[in-house]
Amino acid sequence: MENQWIIAEHDPHWRTLFLAIATRLRAALGDIAVRIDHIGSTSVSGLDAKPVIDIQISVPRLEDLPSFRSRIEQHGFVLREDNADLTKRYFREVPGMRRTHVHVRQAGSFSEQLNLLFRDYLRQHPEDCLRYAAEKHRLMQQYKHDRIKYVEGKGPIVWDIVHKAHLWSQETGWRPGNSDA
Repeated sequence: MENQWIIAEHDPHWRTLFLAIATRLRAALGDIAVRIDHIGSTSVSGLDAKPVIDIQISVPRLEDLPSFRSRIEQHGFVLREDNADLTKRYFREVPGMRRTHVHVRQAGSFSEQLNLLFRDYLRQHPEDCLRYAAEKHRLMQQYKHDRIKYVEGKGPIVWDIVHKAHLWSQETGWRPGNSDA
């Protein structure tokens, strides 16, 4: 199994991995999934990242867990019931599968839109993409044995980019494009 606690050079194959999983999830979920998107650093061409595929599934109502849980779990993912983030339902791969995070969010919610905006902004702004990658490399070197400190350390640059993305969205009238799957 590939070491996922590293910052790897961007791999164009990450998109292929996303599409393979997302295609199966789309077939299983049908209209229950309003959108299925590749999010996170692996979704941004040229951005170094932990080699973990992040998938965001947007559903009409987050409370309708029974309508989507078994359909996602039948494809090798397990609901993390201990997830403290109440803006999503979080699934992870079963042991032995490639590391994949599935985030189910309510369509139109702040958390759904924020992840799409962050991704789209980085795709259009290579200078911030490189700055973010450099900071991730620095933090990984500093906190390679402490995941919590690594994640906390990203906070300032993430919020700086979110602020820039917000201004960019106002200037451009940004809206999410078509679903990735």
